[in-house]
Amino acid sequence: MMQRLHIHKIIRLLLFVGVLLPCGQGVRAQLSEDAINSEYREIILQQLQKSVEKREGTMRTRAFDYLTNLPNEKKLYDESRVNIKADLVSGIKADGRPELNYRISLDYTCHHVESITDNYPTGAYRVEESNAAMALCELTRMMVDELSKDAFKGGKSVTIRIKSSTDIMEVTHLDYGGEYGDYQYCAARYNGESVRISVSQSTGITTNAQLAFLRAQGVRLRLCNIIDGLRNTDNEFFYDTRSDSESGSQYRTIGIEITVHGAFDEEIVEMNERLINDEFVDYNIPHVGENSNMKTYVLIVANERYGMPLPDVPYAYNDGEVFQQYCVHTLGIPTRQVKILEDATLEDIRIEGVNWMKDIAIAQKGDVSFIIYYAGHGLTDYDHNPYLVPAGMDYSRIRAMKGKKEIKTTSRLSRRDTKRLLGQCLRVDTLCTWFNRVQCKSVTMILDASFDCNQRDGHPLINMRHSPKKAKGLRIRNDVVVFSAAAFDKTAYAFDEQRHGFFTYFIIKELKSRKGNVNYYDLFNSVDLELQRESSLQGRLQEPTVTVGGKLKDNWGDLRLK
Repeated sequence: MMQRLHIHKIIRLLLFVGVLLPCGQGVRAQLSEDAINSEYREIILQQLQKSVEKREGTMRTRAFDYLTNLPNEKKLYDESRVNIKADLVSGIKADGRPELNYRISLDYTCHHVESITDNYPTGAYRVEESNAAMALCELTRMMVDELSKDAFKGGKSVTIRIKSSTDIMEVTHLDYGGEYGDYQYCAARYNGESVRISVSQSTGITTNAQLAFLRAQGVRLRLCNIIDGLRNTDNEFFYDTRSDSESGSQYRTIGIEITVHGAFDEEIVEMNERLINDEFVDYNIPHVGENSNMKTYVLIVANERYGMPLPDVPYAYNDGEVFQQYCVHTLGIPTRQVKILEDATLEDIRIEGVNWMKDIAIAQKGDVSFIIYYAGHGLTDYDHNPYLVPAGMDYSRIRAMKGKKEIKTTSRLSRRDTKRLLGQCLRVDTLCTWFNRVQCKSVTMILDASFDCNQRDGHPLINMRHSPKKAKGLRIRNDVVVFSAAAFDKTAYAFDEQRHGFFTYFIIKELKSRKGNVNYYDLFNSVDLELQRESSLQGRLQEPTVTVGGKLKDNWGDLRLK
């Protein structure tokens, strides 16, 4: 399975393999080629590329949504193409030391359409006169302020390179309104050569170099006015201008490249210290008796992306992937016996998950134990019965969600909409009953989800009607144990520092500290204690629960995951 790794997770990987040099107070961590063990070089490069591709993919998706929903007067023709690239690049500081930089590049191509263009009209320089340039500026704002906010910290050095061009038509004289001020001997590059450009309102525009330069200045001012992430950084602008060898509006283009120098230096320093103290469960995973737990089978459902109007679930992918690694390496379950489903639909869970387990139980004549792990959204119905929310739901028949970018939580979902929504979800009771006629030694469910209609950040997910009466609790078979991140009327939060759900983090932490050798009683009590302590310190008190089937009430605590 292809691993999904976040930028921060990659930074931690770099730390783990010894990329850092010692650094004192006020000295930022630095990437040293000499410090990278050759054994890990290819792994680092591969994981870095995967992480960059994921962030870039998110950018492309957001850009597509934005361009699709532009109003008619600002919409771009199908012939216009926006190109987006995100990358981590090596660089050299002024003192010769290496640095790791984060770079975002955006540009577009336009084609002439029936005498109408998305790009600059002939002789125009104001950014507002080009729909394509305006769209590119807004996309840049989204990339910086919404998708790369973690990189643009106050005091960071940022290089902004603006590329602009004219077509081959020579400029003789154009009026310049002075909107961007007067310039005298301003450094730029024109057609690949270093030049000094002067332009003023009194002299007007007399060369293509001046025209291309003013287009770049318009973009510069636009970016400075709309991007919050550039207000507290140390910005340096460069201008690459040119005059194309062809004539036409498609040759009057703009490109933007933003580089944050040492974008993740602070995280590198912090992660180095914390990795030394072994605070992260994602690394130094214990390898204990691999392939020794041959009678256990695991289904992992990690639902992070739901698609509009439902918001994503932060870190669900990471929860599932790291839990999988602990199942294999620490609990000794063979890799083939651990199935992970990302963004699983209801059909995926039933057919690829539960039916898979049922077939195994029949083949093994019941001499098996099952673990079902879930990270994603949860809901409860009117009577407080918990439901898992699958991905890929059909919102077209739900009036409050059809065609919406987000759900208005200020208004309560109607009974009809509630019925149609829950009809596509998986009731936890139902999941338990699917195993009623399956002979097996035990079924253990670990549910890291909020069932109180809130998200992991504490904000409302959906406003639904609930009975004032207390919940009756789960109706489960005798050999099922359900560990839940919180009571079904309480919120289960995310542990942002660790990039996990709170519940998942402390379960994995306990497995790590005990090398998987812990019974259910000690596991739950330790997780309960540590989770309540840390969550309360963060002002988000969370109390996990355990629900046990009838015959297991006296001896459930003796069960083990391995």
